[in-house]
Parts: sequence; C-alpha cells; structure tokens
Amino acid sequence: MSARLLACAAALVLASTGCSSSVDPNDPARLNRPQNDGANGDVQGVHVRDAFLLGEMSTASPAGQQALYAVLISNRDRPDLLERVTVEGGGTVRLVGPVELRPYEAATRPDQPIGMASGIPGNYVPMTFTFRDAGAVRMAVPVMARQGRFASLPPSPAGTPTPTSTPSPKRSGPTPKPTVPPEHATREPG
Repeated sequence: MSARLLACAAALVLASTGCSSSVDPNDPARLNRPQNDGANGDVQGVHVRDAFLLGEMSTASPAGQQALYAVLISNRDRPDLLERVTVEGGGTVRLVGPVELRPYEAATRPDQPIGMASGIPGNYVPMTFTFRDAGAVRMAVPVMARQGRFASLPPSPAGTPTPTSTPSPKRSGPTPKPTVPPEHATREPG
C-alpha cells in the first residue's frame, strides 16, 4: 500500500508543477525587455525601440526604397538630436528631417517613418544610429514585409540625406577655375 501511496503522491507533485508557469509576470528582466519585432538599442540614456525597415510584400523582393521606422525615447535630462543613421556595407539613409529628442519624452511615433533607406539588400541590416550627445548605437535592423500589422504603415516622405558610412575624399590644393560660364553653372547643395 505504501508503494501505491508514494506513486500517487509523486504523480500529484508532478501534475501540480506542470500546471504552474515558469514565467513570473513581475520579473524585472521581462519587464525591461521590449516586446516588439524590430531592433532595440540603448546609448547613454537614449533608447531606440522597434527599429525596422519596411520592405515590399515579400522580403525576397529586390531592395528599393524602404521606410525606416523606430521609436526614439530620451531618458536624459537634456535635449539631444539624431544626427544620422548609417548602413554598414553600403546603402544610404535619408532622415525625414531633424529628429530632436526632448528630455524624458518619446521623440517619434511607431506609425511614422523617420527616414528612407535605399540600396540595402538582405533581411537584417547592420545600422548605426548616431546622436549628437549620447553617441552611437549599432543594431541589426530587420526588414519587414509589407503585410499583417505592417501593411497599413505609410511610406516615408523625402528627407535630407545623411552622410554615408564612407566619407568622400577631400581635395588638396587650389580650387580649379570653372570652365563653364557662370550663367550656365549649377550650384551644388552645401
């Protein structure tokens, strides 16, 4: 009888532990881990959350213009500015405009793009977000297909180009004189 009682007790213990959850809803590690599909990064009190590129209907489509989405949050006591986003291995990102971060506020919305990327192949793209004061944070940003919750997101309006990851070489020596008459010359934006 004691063997039978022991077997029943063991079965009850196993059954009760199987029903309990190993996930503590108040676990600080779980609470501080963003629950989203995009890339997340932190640098000196600035948080980049849910960063992703919005591709075509299929992520296997050729790389064209892709909207860049990210929620930028400042947990700093002074303003900051997203200066640029660079792409490792080629490609460019044009920001929609200046992205200013006010102290202790979210600077962007999850349903509004912060820029446009072009020439970026692949499903994950190494990108660096550079802030004026906080510094830089590097992340592998995923490319999401335009379907499901991403289907209704708007495309990004044109923005100001940010520098690419490779600066242009500077010329040394005197500036050459133009060979085109001034009335036919075009000015390059500076």
